[in-house]
Amino acid sequence: MPQTTSEAPRYVIQSAASTLEVLLAFGRPPHRFTPSELAQELGIERNQAFRCLRTLFHVGFLHTDEDDRYYLTALVEQLAGAAQPQPSLVAAAKSFMDEVSQTTEETVNLFVLEGDEATCVDHRDGLRPVRLVTELGRRAPLHAGACPKAILAFLPPERQQAVVERVGSLPQLTPHTLNSSEALQRELQAIRTRGYAISDLDVDLEARGVGAPIFTADGNVVGAISVGGPASRMTPGRIAELGEVIVGVARLISRHLGYNGAAFSPLP
Repeated sequence: MPQTTSEAPRYVIQSAASTLEVLLAFGRPPHRFTPSELAQELGIERNQAFRCLRTLFHVGFLHTDEDDRYYLTALVEQLAGAAQPQPSLVAAAKSFMDEVSQTTEETVNLFVLEGDEATCVDHRDGLRPVRLVTELGRRAPLHAGACPKAILAFLPPERQQAVVERVGSLPQLTPHTLNSSEALQRELQAIRTRGYAISDLDVDLEARGVGAPIFTADGNVVGAISVGGPASRMTPGRIAELGEVIVGVARLISRHLGYNGAAFSPLP
């Protein structure tokens, strides 16, 4: 299950998780690392990197070349051969959405990219008496809302620019909806920097939320997941807390879709 609170997730062996993060690093260029190079790649101590490498060497997943760089052995092919077909976005996200819903008690939405819009394909209603309600199948433009903006920020530059250039002609949902190319461009840069989008009264004057992008195995953004609630509960501190939660969950969903980008956070 995802780590959706500041506490360590239940049933997760942190040393094992760290070692597996090291193993995943070999799926990315240059595919061969010394302990120092791997430590720099993952942002961890060299001693920790070395212990993880030696563990994987001992089991048989890694070997060393003449330059003392570690590389993958053919043993990983057995794992690849046993892999099951890639799940759908909804199937991959289901258990993570349940967990976020239970731990935050706020509304959780899952959107998928469809053309120049985002469509809500799954949701969990908030568990509190005062809550947001999302309509399944709702389509939204990409310039407003936590999930749509999270998707837009990570689209290929040419597709992103096409939306930015015509933002003035897109729906002005509230007085807070961005409607200038310059403002939207700054917002997208901020999203890329922090890893999540903030919907701050730009879709509903009584709602705020955060959303993070979800990627497929080829590295393309396919959708986004968000969590939010009434503006009265979504204080700046709460927004920052939920932002960290939703980034971690989105990246775990991406992993289940086969995405193996750079390490999502420093290993413990």
